[in-house]
Amino acid sequence: MKVLMVTMGMNIGGAETHIVELSAALAARGIEVFVASSGGVYETALAKHGIPHVTLPLDKKNPRALLSARRGLAALIEKEKFDIVHAHARIPAFICGTLQKKYGFRFVTTDHGVFRLDPVLKKLSNWGEYTFAVSEDIRRYLIENYPLNPAHIVSTVNGINTDTFSPSRDGSAVRETLGAFGKKAVLHVSRLEKESSVCAEALIGAMELLHGKAILVIVGDGAYIDVLRRRAASVNERLGFSAVMLVGARTDVADYIAACDLFVGPSRAAMEAMASGKPTIISGSQGHGGIFDESIAAAAVASNFCFRGAALPTAEILAADIDRLMSYDAPALEKLGAYAREFILQNYSVGKMTDSQLAVYEKIAAYRTDGDPDIMICGYYGYGNAGDDSMLSCIVDGIRRIDPSLAICVMSACPERTRALYLVDAVNRFDLPAVLRKLERTKLFLFGGGNLFQDKTSTHSLLYYVKMVGAAKRSGAKIMIYANGIGPVTKTKNIYRVKECLAAADSISLRDGYSFDFAKKLVPEKNIRLTFDPAVLISPCENPVGEERYFVILPKKNAPDAGEKLLRLISHIQGKYGLRAFLISMYDEEDLDYCRKLSAKTGARLLRPASDSEIVSALAGAALVISSRLHGLIYATAAACPMMSFSDDVKLESYLDYIGLGKKTGVSCSADVYSEAEYLCMMADRVLLDADKIRETLAAGLPMWRTLAEYEFSEAVRAVRGNGAEILGERKNGNV
Repeated sequence: MKVLMVTMGMNIGGAETHIVELSAALAARGIEVFVASSGGVYETALAKHGIPHVTLPLDKKNPRALLSARRGLAALIEKEKFDIVHAHARIPAFICGTLQKKYGFRFVTTDHGVFRLDPVLKKLSNWGEYTFAVSEDIRRYLIENYPLNPAHIVSTVNGINTDTFSPSRDGSAVRETLGAFGKKAVLHVSRLEKESSVCAEALIGAMELLHGKAILVIVGDGAYIDVLRRRAASVNERLGFSAVMLVGARTDVADYIAACDLFVGPSRAAMEAMASGKPTIISGSQGHGGIFDESIAAAAVASNFCFRGAALPTAEILAADIDRLMSYDAPALEKLGAYAREFILQNYSVGKMTDSQLAVYEKIAAYRTDGDPDIMICGYYGYGNAGDDSMLSCIVDGIRRIDPSLAICVMSACPERTRALYLVDAVNRFDLPAVLRKLERTKLFLFGGGNLFQDKTSTHSLLYYVKMVGAAKRSGAKIMIYANGIGPVTKTKNIYRVKECLAAADSISLRDGYSFDFAKKLVPEKNIRLTFDPAVLISPCENPVGEERYFVILPKKNAPDAGEKLLRLISHIQGKYGLRAFLISMYDEEDLDYCRKLSAKTGARLLRPASDSEIVSALAGAALVISSRLHGLIYATAAACPMMSFSDDVKLESYLDYIGLGKKTGVSCSADVYSEAEYLCMMADRVLLDADKIRETLAAGLPMWRTLAEYEFSEAVRAVRGNGAEILGERKNGNV
């Protein structure tokens, strides 16, 4: 594998050190690594590891420099044929993004911090196909502010070389040059630009407040260094000795850390000091955290040791923390430093960082997003419906887990967004000539997910899908009707059309008993199997709710009289059980405004989860889920949460029957919008009373349902890989 790292420059800084350590670790594992930047002192470190550096004007924003950098990168990429291009700053990422389509490399970025949300720059930002975030708060920032697929934002760590930064390192030579005899030496390492020098300025003031009990050494360079030198000179003059020293940029930072008694600073530099076993005060231009110990560890991790959003450091605050540390006896300081080092060893090793990033490289290197498609996926995609989007995500990921080299093309109402979110080829579903050209060259037409064969919404929609199945048949592609729901289909002519589609299919899997029975009546000779919706495979992440006792409603714009009944139901549960109500919109185009109205009338909080995993996480912590959409129930199933439906759609009742919670099972968590409000409240009472039993039922069924869902991915791959019509052979009529 060949990887190109691209960044603005290679002078001293946290991101730059990250690049050096990552590049060296990848090279040690046999990866061929190049680095492109405007250059800097770390070029020497790269050379020591045999990593070529290419100098380009990547640190400039003027058009001439941008064009020059682009030409240079294009020539380098064309010559070296990189598998992965990895950008580490906004300008390089923008330039690389303009080259990706032409040269076909896989493109990833790392976000080392938060950016100013300028509307123009935000629009121009390119975060690649996968984005690494060096802390959870940066990951959250990306999810909340950019149209990215949360599944493609990977949390990584700033890996620290714990051999270089070690308590065993001898800093005595540096100590002598500092003239720190008899005084505690405080070290600060930072890029000295105006916006990043808040802590440095405050530290200079703190030295005066400490009345000469300590000396301060500031390592770093930047446009603001002369201002700091003048302020340091004033303090030194008043104190009568060199209490503050600015030594410029250094490549021997590890020696300076070894020479100091304590460290004050943020981010990577603080982590390096901790790895060296030094008592550390986390403080920087984004916020002040204080002395690192068990009490602030979690908050430090969440903010990448920056404490974004906390109060900024002042001379008074820093002087108090430094004075407190200087009052500790030697055993206490040793214990503090030992805890800090162990924390880095356990959580921030270079190996851990490299593992997380190499795993993504290896996964996406095999992806094909151009050329003839192996699989063409047809469904209700590109409309922003959470249920359909989750199905597509699971289908693509499931197939790629088995064979990442298969080329997948999706028919979408918004192909640009679909390409970006799922790293697939996509074609406008309404551009019929383009669709047909793709169909002529595909091996498998996967008619994927959802209730596509129905005429409840309109016959026009049904006709579209019927025509697509017919076109796939004429093209010679295998046809897989995948995890579909069928019905209701009421018109005689439409029933016949559905029958023709089922008869044309090489493989049919259906996701509920109603659909299975309907299909078997139409094509009794076909091998049809019951499966499970792939959304059941979604795993929870951190719960975004932050409440202990709550329930969740996933409503749908219902019949005109349904609103008041739902209001009664919400009020009943809130009043009787003291549960907080949360609302989730599954399909913003239809449901968001309705959710806002419900929120205004009931006081329920509108929750906007950033991903499918967050929806499942929110439901996993709930006492009850009330859903008017099928995928709300499927998400609740994945979360093993008690649920009840509130709809007039037969597919919800059929689904509940399938998982053992419907009317046919005797448990009955299904209702419709025509039920009386009192009945709905009684049903909620019954579900909450039987909550433990329902959780047990779901937990017992989940392994089998997930197995069924996973099976369909292997069926699709087998169909492409040449097993012909035998893709149906291992399962009969709903049985594994």
